[in-house]
Amino acid sequence: MRVAAGVILILAAIIDLFVSIGYITVGAVAANAGKVEKAIEKNVRENGGINAADQRSIDKFDSTQKTKVEKEGGGLLLFGVFLLVTVGTSIAAAVLLFMQRRPTFIIVAGSLAILGEVVGILLTKFGVSNVFGLAGGLFAIIAAVGIQNASRVPPTVDAVV
Repeated sequence: MRVAAGVILILAAIIDLFVSIGYITVGAVAANAGKVEKAIEKNVRENGGINAADQRSIDKFDSTQKTKVEKEGGGLLLFGVFLLVTVGTSIAAAVLLFMQRRPTFIIVAGSLAILGEVVGILLTKFGVSNVFGLAGGLFAIIAAVGIQNASRVPPTVDAVV
């Protein structure tokens, strides 16, 4: 169980690494939507202006929508950073599972992996890649409890004479 949990956590960490890069990229662009819009408008004006159709679509995107996009972009950016943290904790937990050490850290890392997958599902949709994180986190918690139970010494019973 420990080896399977460790391998699945490593696979989930690799997937989450690429997903976190995507969230960080999209979040950074969305969080800076105002700056991007100003740069585009400046570029368009320098290259000959805007036609009437483009101006209408620019006018539809008002400041309240821009503020909403910037806030949601900041949230995506933070979630991407959180996923990067779970990548590190998942790999560390996998190594600790192989070594049968620090079950408390493994439980925390497994919980973070599950939390990251649940938030990702809520933000987008459930996909095959979520199965690795959910299963890896669950197996890691189960294996860590097994490591805790194996390290406990059963109490001795004194014989009553």
